[in-house]
Amino acid sequence: MTKIRSKQQLVDAAAKVFEEKGYAATRIEDIAAALGVMQGSLYYHVGSKAALHRLVVQHHLRQLTSGLEAIVESRAEPAEKLRLAILGHLVHVEQHLLEAPDWFSNPTRSTDITDEETAEHRELVLRYRAGWAAVVEEAITRGEIVAGTDATAVAISLISMCDYVSYWFRRDGDKRIEEVAALQHELVWSGIAVPRAG
Repeated sequence: MTKIRSKQQLVDAAAKVFEEKGYAATRIEDIAAALGVMQGSLYYHVGSKAALHRLVVQHHLRQLTSGLEAIVESRAEPAEKLRLAILGHLVHVEQHLLEAPDWFSNPTRSTDITDEETAEHRELVLRYRAGWAAVVEEAITRGEIVAGTDATAVAISLISMCDYVSYWFRRDGDKRIEEVAALQHELVWSGIAVPRAG
């Protein structure tokens, strides 16, 4: 038997098992086996499968946010930032297809969630939303998106649109994730961009 050396080791192992089996089919024993530890060792670090799953969800939200913030800080034009943001989200969805539908769901449905966990999840979601809104606000400031557009409403709509792909996308389907991202970008940008003269 090995020893759990860090919370990140635990999160990484759980994420892999959840990805392979899905949350419902995963047993805590499966995660213990992946780590090479006794089941009781997991409960020393985390109180339940649901609590461990919330840690995995937070891990994914941090990854998404980190990628988005790098795009926001880049020198790309706003339309390109939006394209990269959509593509980044959808590629992450494709890589973690079984887990993705849970990332933006309401974690307070769990009976064992703490106020601290609820606040942390909310903070991560708000930070991610702020990144999307920043792209829209930059485009408004530069006159590329119609003045008066509600950047927060657009950000929420963008996240919802990207999030919903996890419910219907199939790797063996007729569209690649890059094609879906390109279509979404075209739909969104054509709907909010200032019409070109001529």
